[in-house]
Amino acid sequence: MIPDEPITLPLAGPPSRLALPSTFAAPSARAADRPRYRLALALFGLTFLCATTLGPALLLASRTDVTTDLAPLLTAGLVRRVWTDPTLLSLGLSFSLPLLAILLAHEMGHYVACRRYAIAATLPYFLPLPAMLGTMGAFIRIKAPIRSKRELFDIGFAGPAAGFVALLPFLALGVARSRIGVMPAGASFLLPGRCLAIDLATRALLRPLRTGEVLNLHPFALAAWFGLFATALNLLPLSQLDGGHILYAAAGRRQRRLALPFWLALVLGGLLWPGWWLWCGIVLLMGLRHPPVLDEWTPLDRRRRGLALLALVLFALAFMPVPMQGIGL
Repeated sequence: MIPDEPITLPLAGPPSRLALPSTFAAPSARAADRPRYRLALALFGLTFLCATTLGPALLLASRTDVTTDLAPLLTAGLVRRVWTDPTLLSLGLSFSLPLLAILLAHEMGHYVACRRYAIAATLPYFLPLPAMLGTMGAFIRIKAPIRSKRELFDIGFAGPAAGFVALLPFLALGVARSRIGVMPAGASFLLPGRCLAIDLATRALLRPLRTGEVLNLHPFALAAWFGLFATALNLLPLSQLDGGHILYAAAGRRQRRLALPFWLALVLGGLLWPGWWLWCGIVLLMGLRHPPVLDEWTPLDRRRRGLALLALVLFALAFMPVPMQGIGL
């Protein structure tokens, strides 16, 4: 049965809230509360401010061909410098606008899938962060039970798929405008992680990186990098992450036998990047076992099983064992 308490559901980054009613009443889009447009716009505006202001600091701190005294921490001084310097502001907008577009595409994928099935859901809400990238992602809140594996799959798959499609042009343009540099000895900088999608784009649009070389990212590429990280994070086949939804829709209750091995693999990943241990804890809070849908007996059709394999391909393209590391820090 579906538990009475709310269940956390990360969609584009941080955990969001999925409140499942204790009764199996048929969900309806009209059962949703009135959309909170002012809250959604306020959070979007704050996230835009944070990402635009912090973008130049993070971008310059990640490049080997420049030095900067800007720190990716939101302060009055940083706001004043970025918003009064046309060059810095241009860098900030070139990062924040693609980033917000990618995150919005991800959330709208979930939202449109919910509306398609008349499942009540909130508007997408962005989460501003006064450090690093300027955001912790975005989320929607689903406010009714999911009735079938087909609905669960479509809602879970739609977000990462839409976000991945949205980031591709920014990845291509950004990598093409990035520059290959040499990792300087004794320097301190942030090194964004590499994944198969970035490596393939670098090979196709520039050339393969040699030992000791790094890719100094264009703002578009840095936004696409975060989009890839968010995609891989959400496609982890665990709990109520998007990947967990897809796995449960495809494998049913067998997901419960796979949950612990996948979680232990993520624990081992923490040896490479300690941030994975944070997500191990978040997954435990959400619960390793995925809650059942109302119709447990109808399996996915062949087309959706094929799309589940596509989700695995997207995960392989986007996954970064070490999303970011500090060199000399």
